[in-house]
Amino acid sequence: MRISAKSVGALALSASLFTGVGGCDELPEIDGPSLPEISIPPLPSELPSEFPSELPNPFPSESGAVDPEPEASEPAPAPDKTSEGAPTEPSPESEPSESATVDAAEEPAEEPETVWWPWILAAVAALVLLAVWWRWFAKRRAWDKGLEEARSELAWFEGSLIPQILSKPSAAEATALWQAARPRVLDLDRDLHDLEETAPNEERGLSAAQGLDALRGLTDAVDTEASTDAATDSDALRARRAAVEAARTRAQGWISAGKR
Repeated sequence: MRISAKSVGALALSASLFTGVGGCDELPEIDGPSLPEISIPPLPSELPSEFPSELPNPFPSESGAVDPEPEASEPAPAPDKTSEGAPTEPSPESEPSESATVDAAEEPAEEPETVWWPWILAAVAALVLLAVWWRWFAKRRAWDKGLEEARSELAWFEGSLIPQILSKPSAAEATALWQAARPRVLDLDRDLHDLEETAPNEERGLSAAQGLDALRGLTDAVDTEASTDAATDSDALRARRAAVEAARTRAQGWISAGKR
């Protein structure tokens, strides 16, 4: 019968143990202090994080040969999920890093640059319009003031000068007074004519024209009244006096229209 290598090894090991136990009584006594000191190296503070997955086999196989270490097989390629219709995961390069996101959040947003030239143009246009309006307003105010002065002059002519002329006892005295005041009346005629020409609107021009007609009608009536000689009869004197009163009434209407 064929004896295996394991059986032979077991018998040899048993014989050695039996022989050693039998010889234990013959060992000399060991003196403890005379023994040499044995230094034990310190254990490492850190154990290795990884241990080999397989330990080498200390016992040979029955055939006496050690099995060679199996070669590591190449990992099988992962299945292509894109072809199966599954969504592909984004690559790390396409995702923004955390530091880039933090930097973008910390950077203050740039304020848009203010454009000033439209505001400057608007201010210049407003100033021009204001200047034009002020000039027009000042011109109209000066025209209204000139018309009021003309009304005051016509009121003096109608209410003060004509009564003095009519109250004179002789035609010579009435004519002398009229000739002395005539240049002032002529200045009023020129002023009313200028006001009619420079009126800011049609309504004011019409008012100046009515005042000018009233002044000229009153001037003609006084001219006729002051030139009356002694040979004129009483009926002619009454007709001329009635013409003067009619001209005064017309002038009074224009004067009172400006006070409303």
